[in-house]
Amino acid sequence: MPKIIAASQVVVDDGSGLTIKELVGNVTSKEDRISIAQKKIAKPTSEPWMISECDEWLCILAGRIVIHHTGGELEVVAGQTAFIGRGERYRLVFPG
Repeated sequence: MPKIIAASQVVVDDGSGLTIKELVGNVTSKEDRISIAQKKIAKPTSEPWMISECDEWLCILAGRIVIHHTGGELEVVAGQTAFIGRGERYRLVFPG
């Protein structure tokens, strides 16, 4: 039976133009198997290095990102989707 899982919630608004709205995940639905979020970037910025706690798919709707990882860098542009596996160390850079 269909059901509503959660209501979206802003989990990051750093004042420098990076906003992350979680649709499903630890904050909104208490779900740790999957995280679905929308990121909006107003100007060039980056996130700190992190280790993925679940598999992540990054669907780029506009602009581009650079994924720094232990093996190098991967540029992902609008219309592409990238995958980051659970346990992988990475950093997202939003060049603008």
